[in-house]
Parts: sequence; C-alpha cells; structure tokens
Amino acid sequence: MSIAKKITGQAGIYFAGTLFSVAIGFFFKIYISKELGADMLGVYALGMTVVSVLSVFLSLGLGNGLVRFVSKYLAQENYTQLHTYLRKTLGITLVMSVISASLFFLFPEFIANTLLKSPELTPYLSYFGILLIINAIITLCDQTIRGLQEVRKSTLIGHFVRLPLKIAVAVGFITMGYQLEGYIWAEIIGAIVALALFFWLIKKLLPKQMPKLSLRSTSKINKEERTFGNNMLLINTIGLLRSEGDKILLAIYLTTTDLGVYSIALTLTAFVPTILLSVNAIFTPIISQLHTENRMMELKKYYQASCKYIFVLTVPLIVFLIVYNQPVLNVFGEEFKLGGQVLILLLIAQVINISTGSVGMMLNMTGLERVSRNSTIFIAILSMIGYLLLIPKYGLIGIGIVKLLALSLQGIYAVFMLYSKQQIQPFNTSYLKISIIFFISALVYYYLGFGLLDDLGQPLWLFVALCITYLIFVSIFLVFSSREDKQFIKSLINKSAKK
Repeated sequence: MSIAKKITGQAGIYFAGTLFSVAIGFFFKIYISKELGADMLGVYALGMTVVSVLSVFLSLGLGNGLVRFVSKYLAQENYTQLHTYLRKTLGITLVMSVISASLFFLFPEFIANTLLKSPELTPYLSYFGILLIINAIITLCDQTIRGLQEVRKSTLIGHFVRLPLKIAVAVGFITMGYQLEGYIWAEIIGAIVALALFFWLIKKLLPKQMPKLSLRSTSKINKEERTFGNNMLLINTIGLLRSEGDKILLAIYLTTTDLGVYSIALTLTAFVPTILLSVNAIFTPIISQLHTENRMMELKKYYQASCKYIFVLTVPLIVFLIVYNQPVLNVFGEEFKLGGQVLILLLIAQVINISTGSVGMMLNMTGLERVSRNSTIFIAILSMIGYLLLIPKYGLIGIGIVKLLALSLQGIYAVFMLYSKQQIQPFNTSYLKISIIFFISALVYYYLGFGLLDDLGQPLWLFVALCITYLIFVSIFLVFSSREDKQFIKSLINKSAKK
C-alpha cells in the first residue's frame, strides 16, 4: 500500500469516525448543557482538568514514545526491545495511576476546597479517581495502535462503541435523576468497555514473533527511549501550564459558571482541528518510518500536501463558527452566549494551528523533540504570566488573547526550527495561493453573513448555513487549485467509485 493511500485511507476512516462523534456529540452536549446547566458543567470540566493534569505524569513520558518506537521497532523487526518498551511502560503507568487515584479518595476536601477553591467538586472526586486509572491505560492503548498504523480499527472502538454507549448510559442515569453523578458514571462505563476492546485489538495486532507481555523482559529501557521520554515528560508537564492552567485559574478567580461557559467555547473549538488530528493519527508513525529510512524528500512532499488539504477542509468550519457564533452558542442555552468573544479569539488562534499542519509531530518524530520541549517551556511560561495578568481583569476575553498570542508564537517558532534543521517548510506556491484566496473570501463572507441567522438560529438553519459555507469554499478551491491537486482529487474519486 502506498504511503499516500495509507494516509488518505486511514485518515479518512478516522475522520469519518470523528465526524460521527461530532454529530451525535454536538446534540448530546446540547442535552447535557440544558440538563446540568453551566454550573454543573463547570464542575465536570474542572474534574476532567484535574484528571488531565495528573495523567501527564503517569507514564513518566514513556507513553508518548509508543507511536515513535512501536513503529520504529516494527520496521527494524526488533521484537525484544518492543516487548520491553510496552511492558515497562504499562507497569509504570499502572503503579503511578493507582497512587495518584488514591489521593482522590483520601483527600477530596483538601483537593477541592484548599487547592481548587471549588467545594462543589468534593463529592465527585472519587469517581474522577476511577476514571483517571482507566483513561491512563486507554491512552497507552491508543498510542500503541497508532504505532502499529491501524488507526481505523481503534476508531471503530472509540467513536462507534464507546461514545454511543456513554451517551445511552448518561441519558438513562440523568433521566433517573442522577444528574452529574450519572454523567460521570456513564463516562466510566464507556471507558471500561473500550479498554477491554482495546486490549483484545492490541493482542491481535502485535506480531507473533514478539514475546507475550506476561513474560518478564529480557532487556531494559535504553538511553534513546529514556531521553525521548524525559523530553516528552518535560514538554507535557510545562505544556499543562498552557493547556490546563486557564481552567484552573478560571476556577480560582471566577466561578464554575464561567468555567461552564468556557467549556462550551472549548467544545466548539475542539471540533476545528478534527481533520488535523485525523491526519496526525496515521501520519505520525509514518513520519518516524520515513525519517528512520532517510526518505526526507518524500516526507517533505507528504507534509506539504497534508498541510494544504488540512487548511482547505478546516477553514470553512472556522469561518462558519466566527460568523454565526451567537446563534450557535444559543443552541446550548442563552447563558452560553456570553462566550461569543472568547470563541472568536480561540477560532482565530486555530487558524494558526491548522495552517502549519503536523509541525509538532514533525519535530518530535525527526529527533527534534528538544526544540519542541524548549518551545513548549517558553510558551507555557508566557501563557501563565498572561493568564495571571489578564484573567482577573478581563475574564474570558483575557484567556482568548493569551491563547491567540501563544499559538501564533509557537507555530512561527516551530516552522522556523523545522526549516532550519530539516529544510522542510509547510508552505509552497500552491498553498500560499490558496491561502490568500481563502482569506479574501472569508472577509467577504463575514461581511455578507454577519448577523444573518441571529433571529433564525435553529439547528436546522445552522446546518444549512454550514453546508453552504463548505460548498462555497470547496468550490473556490476547485476553481483555483493546481493541476496536481485536480489530478489527486480525481484519483481519489475514481478509487472510491471502484470500491
């Protein structure tokens, strides 16, 4: 199977699964926001933030190396070291997650009241402790499957089994009156079922030549693995200041209602990089493989192509959400419309994020994780300073400003370092041409469409507007695309027709 076909095929399946999740998840989020309200939604968001913060430390950075080293050792047929890496990573994660989860059971009042200034979280912390352990192992499974380059199979479990099961259980529990407690238990039950299926899938996918994971390792974690793990641990630890610090400081300086409003803005923003994440899911191990085999020209070609198509397929969604931010937020409830301005700032920041494609993965998978680490440290420190200065004064708007500046600086630095070290850049003539045309088109669309659906902000009309937005921008791309792009699109259509 060619690399281009593998990327488009598996990324397409991952995207289809994500699109399915987005569709039913969107309506489920509307249901949850109306049933629980902004306050309880904020409590849930804070609990998940605590889980995310602790999850970074559980594998001591080794979990982040699974995509890289599973792919590498399979290419080298080094099954002994593959066995060692999987077994050691799983063992460390289990021990660390159990120790961390015990803190939720032993000191719930201290964590909720003293550290987070949110006593509403106290009765739910033990549930989040259970979820911490399960999610830690699921993360390892997901990274392993990505390293095995079988994203499509894990997509079926994550998107078509876990999510629908969670929604069904949550609706049942909430209908019976369990509210937030029922929502969290639905998350736990869905995670347990997904974990069992992931274990079965990994057992089936691992090469038969590799020793069973139940057997003791005959080798140790080597220097390369430990160095990569240490760098990724530092990157992720410092990155928490940027990715999760905003929510923690929001809970301290503002209210859980503000956090609930912000969580909806983040939910909508999280849909934006769906295509980028779909490409990353399969492209990351391919980057490692091509770099290991010193096929750098191929890597440059696929990276630039992926950047352009990610941009083309994502910009229409960003434009739609910016233009119709108020009617979209109103779907969740009148109180959530307060998040309109911060949503726009977050969306503009995402333009920077998606325009450079998989630049972060390019750095990490080509031996430049130290560059990524240094960038993360610098941006995280600046972000925390920004949050401390702007959140007390400007609230949610302050967060949006900091996010926009942070993603812009990090994207520019990552592109500069990738080019200086590997002579690879995301932009070529074709990509720059489309970017300029899309920017002009977005400005025209904004002034024509702004305020159009404020009085007709029903989900059906919003869906129609989204489809029209995509139709306009995709048509513009087809008109101004290069001959190579047209040939590539035609080949994909022909292959799909044959299937």
